[in-house]
Amino acid sequence: MRLARQNATLQREDPLKLWAIVDEAVLRRVVGSRAVMAKQLHQLVTRSKDPHVTLQVVPFEAGAHPGVLGSFVVLEFPVRNDLDVVYTETLTSSLYLERDEDVSTYNQAFDRLRAAALDVAPSRRLIAQIAKDLE
Repeated sequence: MRLARQNATLQREDPLKLWAIVDEAVLRRVVGSRAVMAKQLHQLVTRSKDPHVTLQVVPFEAGAHPGVLGSFVVLEFPVRNDLDVVYTETLTSSLYLERDEDVSTYNQAFDRLRAAALDVAPSRRLIAQIAKDLE
């Protein structure tokens, strides 16, 4: 069902825009098996070429960055009357932050992550190299 939903989402006429920034450590930590990881990384490279997807990697060389405190998602809505929301998970629950100050803080953290991350093409090359190393 998850794959069917994913495929339906990807085939929408006007798919949602996704800008993801991942830490290099996430790409190198083997979960499952090396073969499974390589396949997933190849899929990331393929999907990163979709016009509505932006994927960047924060390399080890970037050092400490705002993402080391935990992952978060900033949900922006096209209708200006809708408030942007930050979604983050904790060990025991999920949080939805809607206060302007909170959303602003997370937007600033996202901007710092974008600045620390590799551009799209070098990110894609790094992911492909990590996948190749796992094969």
